[in-house]
Amino acid sequence: MNKSLLYAAAAMLVLGAFSCKKEESNTSVPRLEGLFLKDSVVPYVASGETITLTADVSDIYTSDNSTPSESIGIYWIASMNSKTIQRDTTTRNIKVSNPSFVFKTADLGKVTITCYAFAGSDYINSTATVSFSVIDPENSLTGVEGTAATIGGNKYYTTDIDGTTWMANNLYGTENGVSFHLSSVTDSFIGKFYTWEEAQVACPEGWALPDAEAWDALGTDACALMANAVLLEEQMWTYWPGMNITNAKKFNAIPAGYVDLTGGQDNVQGFMDYAIFWTATSSQTSEDMAEYRYIYADKAQVQKGVGSKESLALSVRCIKK
Repeated sequence: MNKSLLYAAAAMLVLGAFSCKKEESNTSVPRLEGLFLKDSVVPYVASGETITLTADVSDIYTSDNSTPSESIGIYWIASMNSKTIQRDTTTRNIKVSNPSFVFKTADLGKVTITCYAFAGSDYINSTATVSFSVIDPENSLTGVEGTAATIGGNKYYTTDIDGTTWMANNLYGTENGVSFHLSSVTDSFIGKFYTWEEAQVACPEGWALPDAEAWDALGTDACALMANAVLLEEQMWTYWPGMNITNAKKFNAIPAGYVDLTGGQDNVQGFMDYAIFWTATSSQTSEDMAEYRYIYADKAQVQKGVGSKESLALSVRCIKK
């Protein structure tokens, strides 16, 4: 993996304002602009969690600098699979009232919440949206396998590979490390992300961070390590010709991505593309770097790389001592 891939900036959550046309043929109708949401939502939330969103209406304006004859109001709609599941369509003058929209998650699936600003039929609405998926942390990920075990008080799978017992899912449940988008709801199946120094001491008692030699003993066949994992009916490893995922070694590698800490602890990169794991081995060329092993969605071989011990947070697997 080249350095530009590791440090590329990519947005995981789309949150913002956009305008929609009332009619394609009518380009003369002015539109409202400047509606935003004050709140963000993590990509995955647990069923039963309450989401509260508030519209930022302080800078709404018209595209032609006109003054609407009607007061500008807002309303909200929450939908799942293009079906409305909750709405608040009470007409409100935003100069008088701007209540938050409160949505309690229930059914599993992708939810889109849209806020509309309107000013009668003479203006095209302005909209702001946020999308997220409602999950059951215990059951939303399928397609992983192995021997069930309780390690350090947390539930794991394990797998025996050529006489070595490996954790068959990513390490989590520790005080150190950072959760996916700072939300612990996904810890049990995505795992947490660790700097190299954190990874040295993160494994539970009786377990250790594997060195480069232990990783190399797994072989180079990435497909034998990759899980046919499905998250909310979405295949985590995207299909590529020539990639025959077998998970023959029951290693259950999933494309959790990594965190580029130079952009903050919420700067998740490579989700659905990479599975990247620290080794316990420092780089031979720089004391600030350490070796990692990674699997990329369209590469049938396990890849090698080195990364910053301080600015990268990667997944961790532990082996039994």
